[in-house]
Amino acid sequence: MPSRPRSRTTSRRTTSRPTTTTATTTTTTTPAAFPHPLIYGTMESTKADAHLVTAGVCAAVRAGYRALDLAEHYESSKGGHIGAALDQLVAEVPRSELWLTHKIDGMPTGEYAAVKARVDAMLALAHTDYLDLLLIHYPMPRGTDLSGDPAAISTAANFEAFAETIGDAWTNMVKLKEEGLVRHIGVSNFYRQHLDELAKHAAADGPTACFANEIFVDAAHPETSLVEYCQGQGMQVMAYRPTAFCMNLGLLDGVTDALQATAEDRGLGSVQQLVLRTLCLRGVAPITGTRDPGHMASNIEAATSIDRGAGVEGGADAGAEATADLALVEEQAEMVDMMGGCDEYAAAFASMGRPE
Repeated sequence: MPSRPRSRTTSRRTTSRPTTTTATTTTTTTPAAFPHPLIYGTMESTKADAHLVTAGVCAAVRAGYRALDLAEHYESSKGGHIGAALDQLVAEVPRSELWLTHKIDGMPTGEYAAVKARVDAMLALAHTDYLDLLLIHYPMPRGTDLSGDPAAISTAANFEAFAETIGDAWTNMVKLKEEGLVRHIGVSNFYRQHLDELAKHAAADGPTACFANEIFVDAAHPETSLVEYCQGQGMQVMAYRPTAFCMNLGLLDGVTDALQATAEDRGLGSVQQLVLRTLCLRGVAPITGTRDPGHMASNIEAATSIDRGAGVEGGADAGAEATADLALVEEQAEMVDMMGGCDEYAAAFASMGRPE
């Protein structure tokens, strides 16, 4: 997701580019090519506390996370902190058992050599020689101000510029994959109008296919039709800020009680866990960022609480349970949403180029 408000070169960790991915976590409802129920996010850091990222990543992997979410735009990715964590972890968890998703800042248009140089720098800072997944971070040019007025994003002119450049950008992404720097390619903050344009340049399968779309999804903003469309096209959906609406729990009488009771019925201890679980039941991989070991354990418990192989498509009982949980969470979240909690930049990308 876009960072809020908004290097040093390190030695690259020597690794081989694998041809298969080793799953070391609980079987989930996510596609076979992406076997991780939960992703550890590294966005929430500033220049002042970026040094804490190394310890946070180490703690997350030791707690059980096996997928990490990075971005060229994030402070956490600029100082080699994540690479340092992977170096510390190598004796415990080899690189082949980790999934690194990275996001390139804006649309990677222009000369391929310049785009490749940026990705090489990202790899060097992460101390790896390949990425499992590289995403276009957002459908705007590199360096777009993501700390200003979100309304400036959602203009017809910006969408027209996107439509004119997505072919060039995707060609560069495909070349990165062909050269082995990345194993899969995808997008972030792309909504249906963006995906329709992308489809003109990306086949449904094969080397030019879009593997994933990372978008803002929480209980109050389930993006049901977009998620279903992406999944129908074979894309893995990854959800950033998945528990955003929980910040406003307790502001309305009775909301927390109903959700907490359902969480307890599912053997969970919190509403946040219930929200994560419902996303996993939908086949969506939540991205959660915390440096608290207790919260890490709680998140993993929620994501792996689904019976192995169960989920929306895992049988009648699992499907009925998922439907009931989703309906309850969304009903209660709708009431909470009036108090706020929407990601304003996600909303701007969603309305980009659309009539008022």
